[in-house]
Amino acid sequence: GEVVIGALAPLSRTGSLLTGFAMQTAFSIAADELNAAGGVGGKPVRLITYDTAGSADQAGRFAERLILLDCAAVLVGGYNTQVALAIKAVAQKYGTPVIFSGAAQDELTADAAPEVFRINPTTGMMAAMPAQWLAEVGDYNGDHERHVVLIAENNTDARAYFERVRQNLIDAGFAVEVLTVELPASDFSPVIARIVALDLVPDAVLIGVSGDAAFALQQQMLAAGIGPQQRTLLVTNSSALNDTLFWNRMPNGLYTVVSRLGPWPSTVSARGAQFVEKFRTYFDRWPDIYTFAAYDAVLLAGDAIQRAASLDGSAIITALEQSDVELASGRYHFAYSAMHPPDGESEPAYWWHQWLDAPLLYLQYAEPNQPASAAPVIWPPLYRTVDAPVLSQPGAQP
Repeated sequence: GEVVIGALAPLSRTGSLLTGFAMQTAFSIAADELNAAGGVGGKPVRLITYDTAGSADQAGRFAERLILLDCAAVLVGGYNTQVALAIKAVAQKYGTPVIFSGAAQDELTADAAPEVFRINPTTGMMAAMPAQWLAEVGDYNGDHERHVVLIAENNTDARAYFERVRQNLIDAGFAVEVLTVELPASDFSPVIARIVALDLVPDAVLIGVSGDAAFALQQQMLAAGIGPQQRTLLVTNSSALNDTLFWNRMPNGLYTVVSRLGPWPSTVSARGAQFVEKFRTYFDRWPDIYTFAAYDAVLLAGDAIQRAASLDGSAIITALEQSDVELASGRYHFAYSAMHPPDGESEPAYWWHQWLDAPLLYLQYAEPNQPASAAPVIWPPLYRTVDAPVLSQPGAQP
């Protein structure tokens, strides 16, 4: 008499609470919308959410409870890798499809488990962003060399991630210099001195440090003449999308390139804009990528069940593989599935049941004091709002 969708999110783990609450809100908004539209197959949708607390053991127990006691047809959610792997094991045991909206490690989908789908970007996809974008930009400063500097935090996770970024850049034909910084820090003069001393002017400097340190580092690079005025793109993280803080700290920050994971006001679909409006009645901010994915996961599950006209796991899996639907983050389809598995070489194994068009964006401030919401999206081509992979000319004065 009803369709049950089981959701799992971190609702009581320090460091993940806000993400967990945002995911829970997104799940609920989506379920309410399905019911307002008549449910799925004429049956009401019942959303049941359990708290993983960031624990793999707890996630596994609740995933099993959702399937065996609550009769969930599809599981959604999962935020970190260990939790997702525990949910995956249960989903495989019972043949129940699961749509992950948070865990990023590639290996989650690399073994081609039929039950497992993922709609958030993977670590591999994120690590490929700089090389894919800069390959389109090319020799930005026109010196007939392609050279990039990476500045990374000196910790195990950051070093591993930026090694992947570095290798992707090398494969794309760039010479790469990796510099590390110890945080917390406020004086980055040793790193800046090394950049100034390089034989080549870098085409881009990627700032791979977080929070206030990213602002301080960019400030000091601009003061040292490293930036658009000296033919080098400065690429920073989404902290710079706090435009009030950014322009206060960086009045000469024109042409800064900013990475953004997830939809942005200029790229979001009509349905996504409606979701944002509802979400903001609970949280006064733009949703992050995992919140968008949580909302879309419930709608994607409802769409697949509707088309399968069944609560049988294998029928829903087949329907999910055939998905072609526009939701909040974009148009969902799975290019690699049972009918067309990835070859594991030119097509990485983790592309299995992976949504490959997740909005991984680069924006560029094109005017002084420009609101972040108005900053053009310069990459990727699917989502860009201008006709070029970069707006500033080499040597442009901010």
